[in-house]
Amino acid sequence: MVHFYRRDFETALDQCDHTIELNPHFAPAYWILGVIQEHRREFDESIAAFQRAIQLAPRASRMHGALGRSFALSGRRKQAVDVLRTLESNAKQGYVSPMEFAWIHVALGDVDLGFKWLAKACEERAFDLISMKVDPRFDLLREDRRFAAIARQLGVGPGN
Repeated sequence: MVHFYRRDFETALDQCDHTIELNPHFAPAYWILGVIQEHRREFDESIAAFQRAIQLAPRASRMHGALGRSFALSGRRKQAVDVLRTLESNAKQGYVSPMEFAWIHVALGDVDLGFKWLAKACEERAFDLISMKVDPRFDLLREDRRFAAIARQLGVGPGN
């Protein structure tokens, strides 16, 4: 994750490969591998990595949300919406971070709805917000004034 946040994607990929080699059943390694590949716009690879993560951790909403985001960014709208429905169903049975909904809606181009989910994530102090200052996944939102307001509210905005 640190290499990803530093935008040293090659080193991050190498670290993922090494981790998977050590333990091919460690779902988080496939998740970050997918996140890196998605950022590099290698969508088929990111989707495959997220699908493997879901095989290993089928109840992990984070894995499903990441898959939905990759589907959306790759233009596979129907599959992204299907993932949203899965997350909505899962949310009736247990906690699903609002960030998962935010990521997918923004990737689908519905930035306003994405920011509503992001505001909800802020209210709930969602884990992914801890890295919003450095996480490349937030790059799509950085220029929006609503992003700056949320960052300030969390204490990670300019001047913090």
